Amino acid sequence: MNIILRNINLITATLLLNGQVSITGVFIQTDGAFSVSIGGPITGGFRIVSKSGSKSENITITIIDFVIAIFLILDSLNVQGTYFTSGRFSIVVGGPLFGGDKTEIKEVTRLNADFNTYVRRKQRKGR
Repeated sequence: MNIILRNINLITATLLLNGQVSITGVFIQTDGAFSVSIGGPITGGFRIVSKSGSKSENITITIIDFVIAIFLILDSLNVQGTYFTSGRFSIVVGGPLFGGDKTEIKEVTRLNADFNTYVRRKQRKGR
């Protein structure tokens, strides 16, 4: 089962490095930890870019995505789950580096069920 968790982390890192997804938000947790949400067109949302078109802002976003991807590859961060909103979902990344817990195998079942629910809803709507 650890290989499944590792593969989820590596797939997410690949999506970040290819620009398919990017950071879309930050979740502050009550215990002082935080996690980041990642999304893009592949998750039914959009890839975040500078509203003003600023190259430096876009470079900063790219650097943040790159750093998160590296930490996913190094196993310092990992995918913790999904966050669903109307018509889209985000991949939630966190872990010890952000003051949280490392994702355990028992959580993979929940992550898989959430993803399958999302896919079934999209298929029923014909999207």
